[in-house]
Amino acid sequence: MSDIIKIFLMNSINDLDNLLIISAVIRKYGYKIGELFIYIIFSITLSRTIYVMVIHSLAEFPGLRFITGVIILFIAFRLVWSIENDSKARPIPSISIFRMMLIVLATDFSVCLDSVIITAELSSNPLFIIIGIFLSVSAVFFLYNSFSDILGNTSWIQVITSGLLAHIAILNIVKDPITKIPILFIENFLEIQINSWINVFALDIAIIVIIIGVIRRFQNRTIL
Repeated sequence: MSDIIKIFLMNSINDLDNLLIISAVIRKYGYKIGELFIYIIFSITLSRTIYVMVIHSLAEFPGLRFITGVIILFIAFRLVWSIENDSKARPIPSISIFRMMLIVLATDFSVCLDSVIITAELSSNPLFIIIGIFLSVSAVFFLYNSFSDILGNTSWIQVITSGLLAHIAILNIVKDPITKIPILFIENFLEIQINSWINVFALDIAIIVIIIGVIRRFQNRTIL
């Protein structure tokens, strides 16, 4: 029981930022959390449980973090470039629910790696893992859906989410085993400690993405 509580608390806290990312992607394609609630809860619970079961062999697999980092960075720039002005009109879904859920799962896979690794360390019992993840995902998405009219209808959330994605992407890329050798080479060549500046660099990229989003938002307003 204690393992379930630990998994629930850890995932609930960690999913606060992941939720913004996933909800922004869903909003981009014209859907709302409430319309996909059941699909999201069960698909993410199942997928994350599977990730946890195999994570010990894949966590340090060379290139995994790098690839997911590049994917996240691509999503961040695509998301921020598609910023539109807030509208009271209900958006029309542009893709099928099946395709939307594939995008949700791909996005969740890209942003949940750290929490999956921690979950794998907390418990090895599949039942505890699936219950803990199910409860945390259900709670977080239920709360968001309850306040969706406030949080889900503003493009500023999309701007902030894009910056958050970019920050996560850079951290993922530099943590990958395949980037260790290039980083060591640069440190020796320039006689600097890159690791102490990684968070600053990631934050700088996030700020740049947010600035792009702000510019795009005001450009759209000017056009209208």
